[in-house]
Amino acid sequence: MSTADPTVVSAAGVSLGYGIAIAVSILVLISTIMMASYACVRINASAFRTARDEPAAALPPTAVVVGLEGPAVESLPKIVLGESKRLPKPNNGPCSICLSEYKPRDTVRCVPECNHCFHAECVDAWLRMSGTCPMCRSSPAPTMSTPLSELVPLAFHRR
Repeated sequence: MSTADPTVVSAAGVSLGYGIAIAVSILVLISTIMMASYACVRINASAFRTARDEPAAALPPTAVVVGLEGPAVESLPKIVLGESKRLPKPNNGPCSICLSEYKPRDTVRCVPECNHCFHAECVDAWLRMSGTCPMCRSSPAPTMSTPLSELVPLAFHRR
């Protein structure tokens, strides 16, 4: 007769069954999490596509005017530099926009509020985009003001 113990064989079979059940359960859990994640991504993507394709009827269209128009820019004073290349005070050094030195017979435009001067081509393009002085951010247009310039001009801040 055999000397093998029947309880040892059944215990090994039971532990193998538990191992397989745990492995299958982990695979099912991972698959469920992946499918839920995929469903969430698809739902969010379709909601984004729907919101993007629908016209925004709830928001009224607003026009934001950032820069100055052509006649306002052209109304600023121009100076043609002479051989001395002297600019009105407080200007010194190169053009702050293009960083090029001024040459004789360059056309320079000055912002009346702060007397900062720049090459005419440089400051014209700047004012059409921004509407404020590139140096101190004061507005050259009398009706246009920057939010902080009404409270404290930037030139008065200490460093």
